[in-house]
Amino acid sequence: MIAVVVVAIAACSKSDSGSTPTPTKPDPSAPAPDATVNISNFAFVPATVTIKAGGTVQWTNSDSAPHTATDLNNAFTSGNLAQGDKFSFKFTTPGTYSYHCLVHSMMATATVVVTQ
Repeated sequence: MIAVVVVAIAACSKSDSGSTPTPTKPDPSAPAPDATVNISNFAFVPATVTIKAGGTVQWTNSDSAPHTATDLNNAFTSGNLAQGDKFSFKFTTPGTYSYHCLVHSMMATATVVVTQ
């Protein structure tokens, strides 16, 4: 039990260089995300969202098939999302982030635009 606490504290204290967005897990008590993307009928809807730096995007898988939301440059990945699962990611660095589903290569790439 103590080892788990030490590992958790060490993981929480890791410094962020500011160059890579920081993933977050959905928290029911957290404020609403700045943008939401629904994964439905093997598509990311909407295909493009725009947020300000420091904002959070939340993806929800509404399909019965598993999906991922995975940045093409490995800035973030949701891992496999089952139906109803959610994934949130806080974008700290302005830029354009293109992402896709690792499970279904035929799905169109989608985009998060992060402004100043």
